[in-house]
Amino acid sequence: MRERWQELSEVVGRFGGARVVVAGDLVLDRFWYGTAQRISREAPVPIVKLIRTVQLPGCAANTIWNLAALGSVPLPVGLVGTEFEGRQVVRLFEEKGFDCSGILREPGWETPTKTRVFAGTLHGPRQQLARIDSGEQNAVGVDLAGILRKVLRQALKGADALILSDYGYGIVDAVFDPEVLGLVPISAIDSRFALTSYKGLTTATPNEEEFEKACGIALAEDEHLLEKEGERLRERMGLSALLVTRGAKGMSLFETGLPPVHLPVVGSDQVVDVTGAGDTVIATYVTALCAGATFLQAAAIANTAGGIVVQRHGPATATPEEIRAALKAWGKGKL
Repeated sequence: MRERWQELSEVVGRFGGARVVVAGDLVLDRFWYGTAQRISREAPVPIVKLIRTVQLPGCAANTIWNLAALGSVPLPVGLVGTEFEGRQVVRLFEEKGFDCSGILREPGWETPTKTRVFAGTLHGPRQQLARIDSGEQNAVGVDLAGILRKVLRQALKGADALILSDYGYGIVDAVFDPEVLGLVPISAIDSRFALTSYKGLTTATPNEEEFEKACGIALAEDEHLLEKEGERLRERMGLSALLVTRGAKGMSLFETGLPPVHLPVVGSDQVVDVTGAGDTVIATYVTALCAGATFLQAAAIANTAGGIVVQRHGPATATPEEIRAALKAWGKGKL
């Protein structure tokens, strides 16, 4: 693919304006940064002086954030609570000018939130000390699921693509209806725990761990097994293409009627932070497909975007300009 970087760059140049519905789990990612002053007398833990707090969209909300950074028009469909965290998710979207009409505000819903605590010395690097999760006990009732399905159908009118972003909080399971797949040209799924529950979509982007769970195998560096099970899973799910993200090993693409293609990692294999990298991949992959890319072209572009964001802390995005610059450097052998 190295010699085709200009062709890929031309695809990225066509990014912009695709209307992409994202139905999934809207999560608030919260980061607490501070300095570790001393060890507490109450327990053998550091006392952290809080310096700043950063709040970012997480999970499906991060996919939406990435789509916007790429020039697409994201249309969120999901659920938040009416508490502070839910209002923060909506505020982050409204500040970007997103259409939030597909987001339901439910008083009984606890907005899933992941709070990460980072601390270090005053002038030294900060390390993650703890992560505190909340909002895992929600349940989507029958009536609420029915409303969400109607909201999804409305959002899909005139849309170019649908992304299902399933992190196990119940939204995708509640809204998924195979009949809606015929309302949109491109549909994609990224599912943390239930990949094989969703069939008939255009494509899927599991990471290697999710792939192994869906296939009931352990790859153990066995590329032959990867290729056999990859094609089998693609057929079982009724996909036109299956893209497996493999971290430092790059990506593997399984496409109908074609041999598997293994894409090497772009950039450094020394990862800084993988948080949200899967969201970047699916957002870029689908945006590229909307821009007329083949599955292989879209995978190569998404691979490049993923290589950019894993070099940054926390959920991150990649812009078309950054992707084109990385493609150029890659094509000229500078990565």
